[in-house]
Amino acid sequence: MTEETNHLLRQIPLFSTLEEEELSTLGTITTRRFYQKQEVIFMEGQKREAVYFISKGIVKTSKTDQNGKEHIINFLQPGEMFPHVGFFEQNPYPATAQVLEEAELYVIRIKDFDQLMFDHPNIAVQVMKVMGQKLSLLTERIQELSSRDVRHRLISTLIRLAEESGITIDNQPAYITVPLTNTDLANMVGSTRESINRVLNELKKKNLLRSSRSSIEIINLSDLKATLR
Repeated sequence: MTEETNHLLRQIPLFSTLEEEELSTLGTITTRRFYQKQEVIFMEGQKREAVYFISKGIVKTSKTDQNGKEHIINFLQPGEMFPHVGFFEQNPYPATAQVLEEAELYVIRIKDFDQLMFDHPNIAVQVMKVMGQKLSLLTERIQELSSRDVRHRLISTLIRLAEESGITIDNQPAYITVPLTNTDLANMVGSTRESINRVLNELKKKNLLRSSRSSIEIINLSDLKATLR
């Protein structure tokens, strides 16, 4: 394993506390892969073969319902792992994963990753924490989708994306840099593109946000949050 790869692996939070010898062992079971924009990593229902760690790029995870409609689960950032479920089982991939821009991923076969957790309980503990956090977030989102109107769901989603993956200015989330279309937002909040357009136009008229093809700028996060009260 090269010194560069060693350094890059240490940027993954799950591996940041490993000793050099442990990192070297990790390097022997890790493959570095590059993906082009919009390339599919795996499809929902495919045989689960590996665990992925994002070094560069953004990964969209989604599920498709019986009518063929896409439902976006999450946008994953550098440092995150996926999928978050199914360890020690033989279940297929629970969702589809697709890169939104050129990406660099580290890939570990399921069998090797299971053994890694057995050999390093500290990694297993961290994995369980990550899975617990993701489960809590998904539970909150399900509750929100079932109990709030489109406007509330969209604003809550924008706030979450800004806090999770936005660029900060003066320690405040300001730009959501995930390349989102209005259709993507509709698929995230369970609505239509037309409804999303109406809410976004309302927020723009109130000078709460601006948007372009590459980003959404939140002008004042506190003011945006205040609209939910």
